[in-house]
Amino acid sequence: MKRFLALVFVLIGGFSTFVPAQSQKYLDSLLTIANRSNPDSNSVNALTQLQRYYFGRGLFDSTLKYAKHTLPIARKLKNYKTLARVNYNLGLIYSNLSESDSARYYLDQVVELMPLIKDTILQINWYNAYSRLSNYESDYITAVEYLMKAAELIDRSASPAVKKWMPQTYGNISHNLIAEKQFKNGIDYGKKALKIRDYPDEDRYRLSLHLDIFDAYMGLSEIVIAKKYLDSAIQINASLNNIVMSSIVANNEGYYYQTIKDYQRALSAYKFGYLLTDSTKNDFLKAELGDNIAGLYFKISNYKEAEKFAIESNGIALRLKQLKVAASTYDLLKRIASLKGDYKSAVRYSELNKRYADSASNDKTKKTILSLESKYQNGKNEQEIAELTIANTQKELAVVKRNQALLVGGIAAAAALIVLGLFYKNSRQKQIIAERETTLQQEQIKFLERQQQIVSLQSMINGQETERTRIAKDLHDGLGGLFSTVKMYFSKLQHDTPVLKDDELFQKSYTLVDTASLEVRRIAHNMMPEVLMRLGLINALKDLCDNISAGKLLNVSLEAHGMSKRMNSTTEIMLFRIIQELINNIIKHADATEAIIQFILEDSRLSVTVEDNGKGFNTKDAEEQKHAGMATIQSRVTYLNGKMSIDSQKNVGTTIMMDFLINENSLKT
Repeated sequence: MKRFLALVFVLIGGFSTFVPAQSQKYLDSLLTIANRSNPDSNSVNALTQLQRYYFGRGLFDSTLKYAKHTLPIARKLKNYKTLARVNYNLGLIYSNLSESDSARYYLDQVVELMPLIKDTILQINWYNAYSRLSNYESDYITAVEYLMKAAELIDRSASPAVKKWMPQTYGNISHNLIAEKQFKNGIDYGKKALKIRDYPDEDRYRLSLHLDIFDAYMGLSEIVIAKKYLDSAIQINASLNNIVMSSIVANNEGYYYQTIKDYQRALSAYKFGYLLTDSTKNDFLKAELGDNIAGLYFKISNYKEAEKFAIESNGIALRLKQLKVAASTYDLLKRIASLKGDYKSAVRYSELNKRYADSASNDKTKKTILSLESKYQNGKNEQEIAELTIANTQKELAVVKRNQALLVGGIAAAAALIVLGLFYKNSRQKQIIAERETTLQQEQIKFLERQQQIVSLQSMINGQETERTRIAKDLHDGLGGLFSTVKMYFSKLQHDTPVLKDDELFQKSYTLVDTASLEVRRIAHNMMPEVLMRLGLINALKDLCDNISAGKLLNVSLEAHGMSKRMNSTTEIMLFRIIQELINNIIKHADATEAIIQFILEDSRLSVTVEDNGKGFNTKDAEEQKHAGMATIQSRVTYLNGKMSIDSQKNVGTTIMMDFLINENSLKT
């Protein structure tokens, strides 16, 4: 059974005041003004009203159309406040359409315009929008951090217009706490928000709050109290004209009736919400509802309908990377195939279910096996080296004894000089043979030592990356969560005790906690970028280049050819660390303004080039000196069985070229 909460949270906010139901004549007049051949500020106002009207009814296609129509007009008129607001609106719309990349793009445009307009309400909305994106990715800690920043802005402001945004912020905090299963704290914040009245879009927010509190009481198994809040939400929704909210309310109704085992009413509610998602094109919610419908049909033994909805929801879930829904639908399809006697399909669905449900544990198991294998090979080589060393020592000892015997024989038998000479010659030949054998053994020892170094290097690097990942996760989930909770307590303490706003020690403590929280997140991201694990090497490098270029000191561009397939995680991590270290060297030493990273994969050969326009250096002098950074890069190149060459000219720049042989095991199928 799935509860769909994210969209309740995402839908709310942004368009601060919606126009009420209007006559067609009024809408026609807005369209006439909006479509003037020479658009002016009146055209912008008309387009803004149209956006509010259609967004308020959950008609995102029309909202998107008029928002994009507004952008070029606002740019031409240099109306930066409207331009920032429209970019925010676009970010909010794409959030509701589950298109996170587009949402981030438009929200980032708002950041660039913020210094020009100094709009506190828009900044509060921006924090709320980024908390929604974090909520989509189940990163509730980060979501709460953004909301606490919004609450801080509201607390500091004396403007009544700004103060009206507190109930929305409380509501969003409540939603994230409930998503983290902190039900009682979430209910407290939700009820605080319900006590506040007379603010923009009050009915819409109150509907969201009632649904969140309903879900929290359901999580606490307090069904009777939960039903009261669900009934309130249904009553509020009846007065609204919003298709998206209606589909969300229907999903929550289905959840309630499924819990009390009234399957027919649950199925009716789910199917009503499912039909509404076709109008809103909200595939994220459609996948959840379809999975719920499929599960209910299975319970009442209607396997044909269960299979139909499971297949459709599975396709949407795979496209949107809803891993839990994908795993759930594969499990249902497995059970249906078993009942039909189609055991071949059942096995295939079972494997797919396991892949999506247990991918994290599979990856951990793989790393453990690799670590054990490295330790085994390392121990085996050490044993062989020890055995050869003992044999070599014994032979050297035998040679010494023979020489001693010759010396004693020479002194005792001085008269038999000729015989002694012949004996010495024979002994010398044996000694030469023994030395040759010793040389061969020494070479074999060196070869095994090199093999041991390679295995040790692999084990060390794998261990480093595993430890990086563990520390990054501990920092983000553990220490980051603690900081977020501390900040939440600080904020609540400050709100409940107004006198603390003037307490300098309290404010300094709050600032230090905020700074420490940001530093923990930055360190965790640098140690193991999340985008590398989720979206792959090229996307991670694009993110790295964008972050560095944003600093304006070094412009880094990335070119990738033939990199459509992802490589295995170990190869991608190694390549990312190599590029990361090279870029760090450019920033520290090259005094460059531009850098180019190029990846070319042809057949089984991967060529990687990193070039800058810096001051360059003498490569011969560099070879004679030991640099820890370059040594690390060389060790990682060696780990991937690659070769590296450096070409540098003073006052021209530096080019580093690397070649790797990529076999099929290095690519993901």
